[in-house]
Amino acid sequence: MEESFDYNQVPTYFVHCFNAQCPRAGECLRQLAARHVTAVRPTLQVVNPAVWADCPLFMPIRPIRVAWGVRNCIDRMPHKEAEGMNAWLNRTYSRMGHSRIVRHIKPLMPADQKLVLEAFRRFGVTGEDVFDYYTYTYHWDATSGQ
Repeated sequence: MEESFDYNQVPTYFVHCFNAQCPRAGECLRQLAARHVTAVRPTLQVVNPAVWADCPLFMPIRPIRVAWGVRNCIDRMPHKEAEGMNAWLNRTYSRMGHSRIVRHIKPLMPADQKLVLEAFRRFGVTGEDVFDYYTYTYHWDATSGQ
């Protein structure tokens, strides 16, 4: 996935590592981000060089598949079930969150994909293709288990 790395996906808070000699550099997301730095941001957060031995900030490169949109599946549902699904999305993600999901502005992470898929099952959808499309990104959050 590195060949299609898009630095614009790197969150502004993300800590970079420029230690190319690190034995784990090839498997560290912080190093991967540092190798693809562009001139877009005037400042970056970086790992302190004094902690390079046995780095506690190591993050494995973990690509994740994110889903985008549910409009196509909702459009194929009977009207009553589609209304119920839209109401569920509004309750679960808020009206704005629902709109951002439907309009492909907010991706659904794997945990959210599972919730949405279970909701579609409750409204009678049996197929696996409930999302409009998928893309891959990286797991940027060191604190989340998603």
